[in-house]
Amino acid sequence: MQEITREPIGIGQQRMCFVHPEDPRLAIKIGKNGDDRQNRADIRFYSGLKNQGAATGIHIPRFHGSCETNRGDGIVVDLVRNYDGEIARPLNWFLAHGYPIEEFEESLEALRQFFLLHLIVFDENLAIDDLLVQKTSASRVRLVAINRLGQVAKQGALAFLARRKIQRRWEGFIETVYFSREVLLQREAMLSLIHISEPTRPNAPSRMPSSA
Repeated sequence: MQEITREPIGIGQQRMCFVHPEDPRLAIKIGKNGDDRQNRADIRFYSGLKNQGAATGIHIPRFHGSCETNRGDGIVVDLVRNYDGEIARPLNWFLAHGYPIEEFEESLEALRQFFLLHLIVFDENLAIDDLLVQKTSASRVRLVAINRLGQVAKQGALAFLARRKIQRRWEGFIETVYFSREVLLQREAMLSLIHISEPTRPNAPSRMPSSA
């Protein structure tokens, strides 16, 4: 049994995420109040990926099995870190700190292509805080989906139907991104600057690296 003594590094609606006590490269996800439905859904998802022969560790963390802890049963996955060892932050954090959504369009497109290629029918409630921005080098980033992974459709004659569904869900997801609070606040800030007669240029954040 794994003894977890530190506070979680992330708390969602259904789960808490902890750094693995024996390996800082891994994370343990545990359902709140013993609710393991999301973990069981993830296990089915990773089983589907394995059956399809899809590689993980790029846009989806690798799965390392289940484990028992003093806080309940959990699943073990890669802890998404940047090239410098820092834990990757979610996309909404960058948007809230002034990074324009346009700087992530290439990374978003790469994720869409990954979903389509591997027939990943992600959850229709996928949100921007379910995506981590992983810096793979000083000049490259990629998006990693960590929650609401959905299910994996089977390859075959009906795969085109799954891709249609993925595309529809992606279009809905992108709409929620561009109408998210973080992006709307960016738009409002830009409009306010336009209406100032002699605007002073704010200290803009450095540009995000390019997509991996």
